[in-house]
Amino acid sequence: MDDLTKILLTSSFTAIGAIAVFVASQLLGKLVIEPVQDLKKLLGEIRHALVFHAQAVFTPVGDCAGEDKAAEAFRKSTCDLRSKLGSVPFYDRWATVSQGFLPMRKDAFEASKELIGLSNSVHQQNRSEINAKRVTKIERLLGFEMMEE
Repeated sequence: MDDLTKILLTSSFTAIGAIAVFVASQLLGKLVIEPVQDLKKLLGEIRHALVFHAQAVFTPVGDCAGEDKAAEAFRKSTCDLRSKLGSVPFYDRWATVSQGFLPMRKDAFEASKELIGLSNSVHQQNRSEINAKRVTKIERLLGFEMMEE
């Protein structure tokens, strides 16, 4: 094999290797990293909604407009959480490996049920005690309490 053939083969293999690495990194970024980032952003939005709408959640008699906004925010968060969980391939494996960075799927679905319950109860008269339990459970299931330490 002459020198020119060696040079051409080396450069070809180098280019093919570079393209393969680029494609693999793009696939990993688009299929795993971006959906995980979107999910983490959503978890932050849920935490924000729990604090922002605390008056509607805990005050026995509040304003209807605030309660309506809280109910809508919690219901939207539930839908977004369920859809984003489905957008991360091999979610259960990533949640297990992440050791608390991502909530387990069953915990996230349980939290989404509690968010729906919160959404449905913001108009009830005696809601403070039951909603306090719901919020605590949501925070535990989604790992928010670990963030405060």
